[in-house]
Amino acid sequence: MTIEPIFLEDEQLEAENIKKEHRRLTEQFLADVKTTFGSPHGKRVFTFLLEQGGVNATLYSKESDIYRNVAVHDFVVENILAPVVTADEGIYLSIIRERAQKLRDEEEKRNE
Repeated sequence: MTIEPIFLEDEQLEAENIKKEHRRLTEQFLADVKTTFGSPHGKRVFTFLLEQGGVNATLYSKESDIYRNVAVHDFVVENILAPVVTADEGIYLSIIRERAQKLRDEEEKRNE
């Protein structure tokens, strides 16, 4: 039994179209992430989401909380942080720098 070449061509065209559509949607999503989280409002929301996910917090506290902390942390890193870093690493780095400066300023105020 042989498969007609026309069917193979149709399948190849369909596979290429699916691949192109997937690439287009990925590029659109990354552009949306960059635009959204690159704004001051988006940075505040992004920072809030990272804090809620405990990205900078310790994963290990009480034994009963370990699994929840790890699961939330992993979810936030994979589903919130990763797309932003993929879209524009500079957004994440600027948030980290701003946070570090804020902590230094607070430390200076306490030491005065």
